[in-house]
Amino acid sequence: MSDVIQDLSTVKDDLSNLPEGVNGGWYLWDQGNIGHRSVVRRLDDRRYVAVMPLMFTHAIIWGYIGDTFGYEDRWCYHDKGVAIAAATAWDGTGEPEGWHRHPATGRRRPDGDPSQEYVNK
Repeated sequence: MSDVIQDLSTVKDDLSNLPEGVNGGWYLWDQGNIGHRSVVRRLDDRRYVAVMPLMFTHAIIWGYIGDTFGYEDRWCYHDKGVAIAAATAWDGTGEPEGWHRHPATGRRRPDGDPSQEYVNK
């Protein structure tokens, strides 16, 4: 998947133009004013999932289509390819697999292993 990102169709800003089903459902998301380019797909009629670059990691985020103020949740990954694979497998219920940090709760999973989860205080 990560090898073909440059070939994906582009959607803009609030994702109100985010179609379903082409390219396995993945698109390149041009977030314009903040200069990010993420990959994104629909989870359902109201929600999206995206893999976005951060300064030191990549993150899976999910949010509501049309919400221009932010996203609902985020999980950090050391590797973009692992994040894209996890986002592809995730259906939007529970949590995606393989993340190493969940900023909202302070939870960490060394090597993405749920059995090693701890809360960073």
